[in-house]
Amino acid sequence: MVLAAVPKGSVRAAHSRQTMAALLHHESYAARNRNGQATIMAVLRALIERADYDTMTTRPGWEALITATGTSRTTVARVLRLLVAWGIIGRVAAGRQAKYAAAGPDGERINEAAVYVLCTPSPLALVDKVGTPPALGGSHLNKKELTHTRAREKNINHGVAPPRLIVEGATSGAPAAQVPWRPELLWPAHRTTKRHVQRVAAASEIRYRSFPLRCMTPKDVASSCRDFFLAGWTVADILHALDWRPDGTLWPHSGAPDTKDAWRMRGWLRHRLSAWRTEAGEPLRSRDQQAAARAAALRREQEAERRRILERQAERAAQLDAGESPAKVTALAKIRAMFDANKRQRSAGRRAAAQPSRQSPQDG
Repeated sequence: MVLAAVPKGSVRAAHSRQTMAALLHHESYAARNRNGQATIMAVLRALIERADYDTMTTRPGWEALITATGTSRTTVARVLRLLVAWGIIGRVAAGRQAKYAAAGPDGERINEAAVYVLCTPSPLALVDKVGTPPALGGSHLNKKELTHTRAREKNINHGVAPPRLIVEGATSGAPAAQVPWRPELLWPAHRTTKRHVQRVAAASEIRYRSFPLRCMTPKDVASSCRDFFLAGWTVADILHALDWRPDGTLWPHSGAPDTKDAWRMRGWLRHRLSAWRTEAGEPLRSRDQQAAARAAALRREQEAERRRILERQAERAAQLDAGESPAKVTALAKIRAMFDANKRQRSAGRRAAAQPSRQSPQDG
């Protein structure tokens, strides 16, 4: 009975984490507003908390679901129908009131709660129309000939994003992952791309996270963002550039055209990214690259400060060994520290004046 209740295209989940992940990655769930998502999540959590992990079935009852969600019975019933339609749960048995239930051994009739089974999308649901399952993540990438990305000319402008150096190893060369409920390749938001197939995977992630771009294909998005990927931009950088200008002001969110025409969205995407180019057309430093540069500069300053402190300590020890007065040595050290602090303050002021900040309010 439990297996017969599993919806078509789904299988019984092995753990509650699979059911929760199936909900979080479902397109219909992502398209709902925050309140709708919270209600659906509360119903599923109530089902999972009362589940029998041996059979992956659950029978919470109406009172438990209404108390857990803080909504009406009508809302809970509507959410349960949605979860069944999405293949997240299956209805094993419908609940019955006591007057309709069968009498027990003692002759008493009691209310019977509905029984549900926790489910997750089946990998077999990815089989295409001709019956050939698509290659899972990485299976076709291992057979593809590896070629290095063509290096770009060095640009002396410090505001321009530098050419990305190809790093050997799995950091940027690992195949993308693939899961049953997302047949396209996945790509981490803060990882740079190395090959064409990885740029397509990153473009697919951008398309998945930005709803206006879903009328475009992953290859179309990858082509529009190609030079930014070659300059070391990540998925998070491009999504940030679609919402923020380089000066830290927000783009108007009503600027995306309400259309399903890919050519119009392609023009909108290139227009948003054009603000992050120099006059020569080169991509500027992205948000991640700016943060990495600031962190590197801070580390250099801290290392230089540590060297200065060690040098002062060695110099003071040498002066004391030479027989000079401790008071004189301390006074000279304070004067030298004061001059060094003034020098660092003037240097920081000059850098701030020469390089206006491109940091957005999100960066903090």
